[in-house]
Amino acid sequence: MFKFNFEVDSSEDPEAVKSPIFDKEADAEEPDSGKSNDIDWYQAEKVKPIDNLIATLDFYELNAKEIEVGNTTIKHLVAGFLLDDIKAQSDLQDLDIRKSEDNHSDLIAGVYEGGAKIWECTDDLLQYLSEKHEDLFWKDKRVLDLGCGSGLLGIYAIKNGARVDFQDYNKDVLEYITYPNILLNVDETLTDDEKLDFLDKNTSLYAGDWSHFAQLTKEVEKYDLILTSETIYNIENQKKLLETFAGRLKSDGIVLVAAKSHYFGVGGGLEQFSAKIKQEDVFQSESVWQADENLKRGILQLKFK
Repeated sequence: MFKFNFEVDSSEDPEAVKSPIFDKEADAEEPDSGKSNDIDWYQAEKVKPIDNLIATLDFYELNAKEIEVGNTTIKHLVAGFLLDDIKAQSDLQDLDIRKSEDNHSDLIAGVYEGGAKIWECTDDLLQYLSEKHEDLFWKDKRVLDLGCGSGLLGIYAIKNGARVDFQDYNKDVLEYITYPNILLNVDETLTDDEKLDFLDKNTSLYAGDWSHFAQLTKEVEKYDLILTSETIYNIENQKKLLETFAGRLKSDGIVLVAAKSHYFGVGGGLEQFSAKIKQEDVFQSESVWQADENLKRGILQLKFK
């Protein structure tokens, strides 16, 4: 059984949003009671497809499942199949995904952040998007799937006409899960070269820590919409998350955060995160959806004040 263990520069361009988050130099000097100070977070990097991605696509097709989101069909790899396949390949034993499996943990701080699993709040956000936005909404939109894992949120946006970038902490996740899932949803009539050309023209994938990602992409066009699911469980990472929103969102853009009301054992959750947003005084937030179940889940919408 799995267990749930639980400084960005604004550019000088006219669109850059001046934010109190960036001005609180004193915050960097405050002691942190958590363990994140001792973690050597991965630096950000742009990730390209592995060499044999196209060659393995037919094999992935045989082991994929489909989900229906409104009028959109999304294909994705089954996590169990993927993990078994990785374990069977001796040359992949050093992958972070493999380490998480060997440790029977969805999360290893600073090493692996749960990207192989499709968390339930992703389903919530997919349904919300399908019900809230017509197909025309997505045309020419710049979208970021932040903490993407399997990439289903971004894939939904791509299939409806958006230009989407994907970010996940783990390079392994992007190479062996996100990229295959994107290709599973590309027009099947395209040739192999055309599929790779589609990837090159319509999406970019980035690995590494959020603050490093924001620095790496500071010259890249900002986003109309940032989608993120189950990324607020660790309180110590929330400031970096908000800084990434502030650094990468267009002035009139929207952030949608899907999460549980509380993550037991780590302290994060929707109510706590809403208080953090209010404290930082950069974004206005509102609850736009909530599940009426024992373990409550919800979706927050953030906009610049």
